Amino acid sequence: MCLLALALSSSAAVPTFFVKAAPQVMDALRCTIDSSRADGVLKWTVTVSNLSDKRIEPEAAGISLGIDTYMDKYPEWLDKYFPTLLYCERTHFYGYFQSPSGKVIAIASPDPVACWHLDYNIAYEDPPGYPFWGHRIEGAYLDLIHCLPLPKHHPQNLTGLDPGESRSWTIYLKELESLDKLAETISATAGIPVIDLEKTSYAPGEKFRYKVYGEGVRVRARRRAFRGTHTITATDREGHIATATVHIRTPWSRTIKLARAAALRYKQHGGSHVESSYGFFSAFLAAKHFPSTIYDPPLKDRFDFLLDLQFDTVRAYPRVFPDRIQNTAMTISMLADKYEAYGDLSDLRLASRLCDWMTDHSQASDGAFMNGNTVYTSVIYIAKAIVELSLAERDCGDPDLEEAAERHYACAEKAVDQLVRARGDFNTEGEITFEDGMVSCSALQMGQLALLTDDPHKRAIYAGEMLRLLGEHDCLTQNFVPDARRRGGTLRFWEAQYDVMLIPNMISSPHGWSAWRAYATYYAYLLTGEEKWLRQTFDAADAFSQLIDGRTGELRWAFVVDPYVRGVQADEPIEGSSKDSLLSGNPNPACYPNHEKVLGECYVPMVSDYQTVNVCDNDVHEVFKFIAEAVLTRAFILERPDGSIGAYNCKVRRRGKTLIVKADEKQIKELSVNLKSDYEVRFSGNISSL
Repeated sequence: MCLLALALSSSAAVPTFFVKAAPQVMDALRCTIDSSRADGVLKWTVTVSNLSDKRIEPEAAGISLGIDTYMDKYPEWLDKYFPTLLYCERTHFYGYFQSPSGKVIAIASPDPVACWHLDYNIAYEDPPGYPFWGHRIEGAYLDLIHCLPLPKHHPQNLTGLDPGESRSWTIYLKELESLDKLAETISATAGIPVIDLEKTSYAPGEKFRYKVYGEGVRVRARRRAFRGTHTITATDREGHIATATVHIRTPWSRTIKLARAAALRYKQHGGSHVESSYGFFSAFLAAKHFPSTIYDPPLKDRFDFLLDLQFDTVRAYPRVFPDRIQNTAMTISMLADKYEAYGDLSDLRLASRLCDWMTDHSQASDGAFMNGNTVYTSVIYIAKAIVELSLAERDCGDPDLEEAAERHYACAEKAVDQLVRARGDFNTEGEITFEDGMVSCSALQMGQLALLTDDPHKRAIYAGEMLRLLGEHDCLTQNFVPDARRRGGTLRFWEAQYDVMLIPNMISSPHGWSAWRAYATYYAYLLTGEEKWLRQTFDAADAFSQLIDGRTGELRWAFVVDPYVRGVQADEPIEGSSKDSLLSGNPNPACYPNHEKVLGECYVPMVSDYQTVNVCDNDVHEVFKFIAEAVLTRAFILERPDGSIGAYNCKVRRRGKTLIVKADEKQIKELSVNLKSDYEVRFSGNISSL
């Protein structure tokens, strides 16, 4: 083993050699690491040698990067680094680490790196010997040698070393103040081509927009179909090959209809966690816009059946886990959507009474919604759910509910005010960390209130804090990855054990909760008019839509980012807990009959179509709820600094000072206009201006 202490200017980087293999294999491998520094770039030359007379093929061998990624408390986590992107090409490697405070460490190698992996922590065991995985990352590793299978864009020939063979890798690390010149810097530092995608989501007929950095680069864009995935390849004079994918999106209407069908195909469950029945969002939102005599009646009946099991609908309180207040909050949101789909005031009245119970039961004097001693306003989005109810109450025509609307809105506003005062020192469910959801949920609720308030001072406060939080949250977002399946997904890694009974931890992105940041970027665009927020919103929405196979209607729970995961999954129907190991209704996969499987950079199928326990894979429907609320019925036009007109969900023709706008889909009846010049806009639906 080789151990060498090095330091970047503001962070320790201590690379160490590791081997995953039998002891005799480990003893046969040796590593040396040489280092140098020039022009602010730290250079490592890593050489691995096989000292034996036999070919050595470990599961993995490489280096721990030694960058501090362990985020365990506020405010120290603001200067810790998250492994935001690690990306292997067949001929080279690049990526970056980013801190919430905005510091960046770019990393790259002109040599092929087989794989990478992260060391996820274990939070606790229940029962003893059966681990539940935590919310923190112990460290990041480059697997210079790795067994197969690996994703097809990874090297396929770095599985071992022949007798007496040595192989060397050069690795560069450079600190940056921001991501503004990330692609350019990586390319220049390591001498590799980098494709910098402006966006990954495109409408049919729209021209691809991207930059390619590198020396003597040849570019080819290969179209596979009119709609679907398209590959861009860049090859430099040294033979390095960079790849990227963009996506011609499926109509949003088709996505929502398929999501409704999936809500019936993959059964909605009752139990301890409302996430088990999130498919009702897709069901009711689809029913609102696209009524169906085939799907709507059975889904409506299923909701009513589960509602009566989980709530006392006469006295309006939850029968199951009453302190898990997000169960009640999201049921309120579902009831509001159900009312808007079917017009039954009894649904809205029940939602209103449940909201009264929830605020009386769990809202503290400072406005925070509490689960015991923990602030839960930032867990899922309690205040947004209340605002959804309040908006429905205001327009329903019932005087009592209209009065309740003001009371409920005031409760939501008070809760968001508490989040603003917290300045990022939030609470979350489970192990505390700089957690994807607590930051994005807080930001989106601030953005929603900023849009709704008539007070310009409060709007500025809400919007300013939301934008600050989004900047911190960048380190947890795939804003640079050259893969349309993943762009806009947020980086969380502990959900598989609960949602699909699969361990160990792995980054699942996009996951249902990735929608929370997308809400925030959508609100950020409406508040600022900056196109980058709209691009991020559409990239994320398009990645979300790809969670459904447009040909078969198969719904996938999430996309796994890790390139190689050797895991186990409880993948047989479970009638009960074989070892009495239900944790708040979530079974530990290790306690049940399971199968080992290897997966990486792939979609993970749903399990609720066959699993009988309280799994939470239906949380994927959060992304379809977002699509329905943000992009299903609205088009956007904007004027760029160069005077060109950007269009999203529509086509624009310019005739002098008149813009003729045609929506891409029939259900798009709203147009958001963001223009600096004096144009007349012609559109068949409603027009609003930023």
